[in-house]
Amino acid sequence: MAFFQWRRFNFFELLKETDNGTLDRSFKDVTINCSSSGRGYLILGDNLGLVHLFDRQYQRESFKAYNVNTSHVLQLKQSSFLGTVGEDDPGINPVIKIWNLEKKDIHGCPVCVHLVRALPGNRPVPVTAFTIDEQMHLMAAGFADGSIVLYRGDLSRERHSKQKFLQAGTSLISGLCLRTTQKMSHLYVATLSTVVMYTIVSKDKEQFSQLDTVGCSPGCFAFADSKQGQHFMIARNDAVYCYTVEGRGPCYAFEGEKLDLHWFRGYLIIVSKIAGKGDADSDKTTVTIFDVNNKFIAFTAPIAKAYRVISEWGSLLVLTKDKNIHQLMEKDLHTKLDILFKKNLYDVAIRVAKSQQYDIEGLMEIFKLYGDHLYAKGNHSGAMEQYLKTIGRLEPSYVIKKFLDAQRIHQLTAYLQELHKQGLASEDHTTLLLNCYTKLRDTDRLNQFLNTKDQRSEFDVETAIRVCRQAGYFEQALRLAEDRGKHEWHLKILLEDLSDYRQALEYIQKLPPDLAKVNLQEYGNVLLEELPDETTKLLLDLCCSKSHNNEVCDPEEFLLLFINRNEKLVEFLENVLQVHPNSNSSLHFALLEQYLLMWTKNTANPELEKKITLLLQNSSVLGAADRALFLCQTHKFRPGILFIFEKTKLYGELLHFYANENNFESVISTCRRFGQQEPSLWVRSLTLSTSNDKVTTECLAEILASIEKLKLLPALRVIEMLGRSPNATLGLARDYLIRTLQSDQSNISEDERLIQQYRQETEAVREKIKDIKTSALVFQGSKCNVCNQPLELPSVHFLCLHSFHQHCFDSYADNENECPACHTENKRILDIVRAQEQSKDLHEAFHGQLEKADDPFTVLADYFGRGVFNSLPSWETAISGHQGVRTDLSSVSWGPQNAGPGFEAKLRKSEGKSCANLTGFTNEGRVRLQENASVRPTRIDVTEGRLRNAEVIGAVERAASNNAATTTSEARHRLQEGTNAKNFLTTPVEIPRQTVVTQSAASVPNYVGAVKAVVASGSSDFSTSLRKSSNLSLRKAYGNQANAEPENPFKENTYDESKNPFADEQSSNPFGDDEDDYNDSLNPFAE
Repeated sequence: MAFFQWRRFNFFELLKETDNGTLDRSFKDVTINCSSSGRGYLILGDNLGLVHLFDRQYQRESFKAYNVNTSHVLQLKQSSFLGTVGEDDPGINPVIKIWNLEKKDIHGCPVCVHLVRALPGNRPVPVTAFTIDEQMHLMAAGFADGSIVLYRGDLSRERHSKQKFLQAGTSLISGLCLRTTQKMSHLYVATLSTVVMYTIVSKDKEQFSQLDTVGCSPGCFAFADSKQGQHFMIARNDAVYCYTVEGRGPCYAFEGEKLDLHWFRGYLIIVSKIAGKGDADSDKTTVTIFDVNNKFIAFTAPIAKAYRVISEWGSLLVLTKDKNIHQLMEKDLHTKLDILFKKNLYDVAIRVAKSQQYDIEGLMEIFKLYGDHLYAKGNHSGAMEQYLKTIGRLEPSYVIKKFLDAQRIHQLTAYLQELHKQGLASEDHTTLLLNCYTKLRDTDRLNQFLNTKDQRSEFDVETAIRVCRQAGYFEQALRLAEDRGKHEWHLKILLEDLSDYRQALEYIQKLPPDLAKVNLQEYGNVLLEELPDETTKLLLDLCCSKSHNNEVCDPEEFLLLFINRNEKLVEFLENVLQVHPNSNSSLHFALLEQYLLMWTKNTANPELEKKITLLLQNSSVLGAADRALFLCQTHKFRPGILFIFEKTKLYGELLHFYANENNFESVISTCRRFGQQEPSLWVRSLTLSTSNDKVTTECLAEILASIEKLKLLPALRVIEMLGRSPNATLGLARDYLIRTLQSDQSNISEDERLIQQYRQETEAVREKIKDIKTSALVFQGSKCNVCNQPLELPSVHFLCLHSFHQHCFDSYADNENECPACHTENKRILDIVRAQEQSKDLHEAFHGQLEKADDPFTVLADYFGRGVFNSLPSWETAISGHQGVRTDLSSVSWGPQNAGPGFEAKLRKSEGKSCANLTGFTNEGRVRLQENASVRPTRIDVTEGRLRNAEVIGAVERAASNNAATTTSEARHRLQEGTNAKNFLTTPVEIPRQTVVTQSAASVPNYVGAVKAVVASGSSDFSTSLRKSSNLSLRKAYGNQANAEPENPFKENTYDESKNPFADEQSSNPFGDDEDDYNDSLNPFAE
């Protein structure tokens, strides 16, 4: 291809003499022999053996490389090593040196790391070409006689390198280039007459191959490394030739004498002479920059006396023979694109953008502009090609709007197909593409689009089905729905478009149970209407047959399908409940409702009535009996109503049902059957009978007899109810009253007998209490009440005549002041009293019972008998003294009004509470005697506060004496009288007598308060001596304490009456002025 046919652009900017004469001044009298660049430096060698390094500001740094001349310099691109060729001695004696520019000697000059003489066969031949591998393992030098010396080894160190002599030909070596790959290296050799290549496989083997029989002038070669591959390029007067490892490559025609060839960033730069008329040695030169990949000329301009082009600092540097430097700066990409856009060269702009790695967004914009340009010119196919490249970046609607015209439907179809291939199509795009197919009637492409497996995920299936249905392509839509598993669409086409109900039902049968259930719920109504038997059978199979995962469908989900199809619903429910009798109750009720609807239309159907009754007996139906009762009442199914009333034990409702039917024989029968379980049925039946005029006298008589027998109502209440009955006769009421009065009279007689019995028992208890008060108590128990063994010392005796061993009492008793044998009974009585006391405070409960009771007087009498309206005496006021003994009891009110059941327990409880709160209350009532006379008797206080042993009806005969307010133990008496321990057994001790009042006339006396005594065996006069000693000691110990005046602890009276803010106020009764309007005649209990 000829270069002159390419388009020309001005993509570079020429800056002349950018060095400002620095180069001319530096080399005023010196000749520049060679040049190179790299690592940020412009490197020049002169004929004096110096090497000059210029930075970007053209600051020079020079060092002496050779003594005579520097002929070649080569800066490696990937390292800091610089290779030079020159002579240190006059004559032809070339020397190759490798310099490390990063290492400096003491003079600040680079260090020479490798040196070798370049003498092929020890013959003095000048070096014409020189190259070094970037990896610093290979180096080659070409000579004027066509010979080549190849150096192997580590060139970065001062080591001996191996040399290999190669003879490429007999003509001068004009160019060398080394390129190394992973496995091998290639040495390209250009001479004046040939182009050859050496493939260096191993250390000592080279393969020779001739690439061309035509060579080039010195310096007219370059190595191009681009995306299209690696090329060794040479320039001749007629063209530029390219070579690869395989052989000769493309060539580019370009006439003219070439002075230099250079490769830079995909550009090929050629320096050539401008041939003038008759002036062959003209200094007119031109610099041309070719973009080989994109096939255009990026820059061309004449530059006088240009002979060498090198690249550094991101630009091109042109060296001239008059020692000036001109710089070529590449314009930025946006400037290039603007130039191309103005010329509408979008294809070139696209190639330029791609070659310079333009971003994808920018490329898409170029494609769009190119497409718009072609569309405006009427080239719709070309425009669509560009728009197709913008898919994914450009909004599809922008393109679609341009091609919606019917004349451009083919291009639109192509664009939509590409959208689907890239998976960027929406539902609207699929709809539009399918419409294009249908408009074109292109069935083949439609089928191909729908059935190609590679496109299954590239479009919305439901949209495609919908469009095919609208266009009438039912076969394609049906096949697509089946192939893609769109069961609902498949059934829609069969049922709505093709009306093929049987095929739809068969299709549902093939589906898994879960999918079949969903589709039957959707289309079951239509299928039941067209194919009722087959559809019902399919539903039964789903609900009764287990699938592979042992799951069945819930029949309840299909009930709504049977609306207005009662017969099929009954058939469906009967079969389901037959297979699954324990199904959900909703199925049973659905079947029950259908049965009742059928029974309403045909009430004379005993078989149907039997089915309903059996269904009502199901546990699921009885579990929601209210719902079943509602259904039966709604449809007036009498047997079901009666059955549910009986099963749910709603006997009262059953009585009302019979009474509403005036069927009092059934009322009486119901009371007979269930009266034992619920006696109140007789009361309800009486209420119903007295409010109905259809009841017979025989029924009333039987009801009254049962109420009287079971004592369900007071007689007054019964007479009141009979008074409202229109059929109750006086004779019926008379007989009932006579029987009731006779029964009451017998009850009164029995009560009088019991009263007399209780009085006798009370008198006996009173005598016993009197005997306890006036007589000494003799302990005659010989056996322990726990182990039933003979008593041994020490022993414990209680006033209730129970005796225990000391060790038996300690292990058995819960409380040392309570008799273990009587403790249980006492606790029971106290619990009863406590419960009565708690219940007497429940005023709300009392009033509630009083309001709801049929006979309020009975409730009132019950609470009155419990002592709710009595005020109990406080025993805390009766306890006084240092030893905690009861004092005067005359303040306590006694009499028949405080008598009654449980009163003894109340007194005991009150006394126990008061005694527990006393301080200093010791083990009174317990006497411990020691067997050993030499041991001083232990001081023990004897308690009389635990005496609870009698029940009194009436007033107390006499009050306790003030002198008996306190007692002491026997041991204390002896200490005060000064008696010694040896007279202990002969000293009488009298048990003090106190008045202990209780109320229960029928209870057994309980003697609480222990007397522990060590009784000597055989002491018959123990009781007598005990009584005498007690009288004497009491008089001596406490004779003077009874009359003692209480001492005021605050002897000085410092009270100031003037400081009392209430001193002048007079207390007054707020109700003192009220008139006493109490009427004693209204008291029902007044005598």
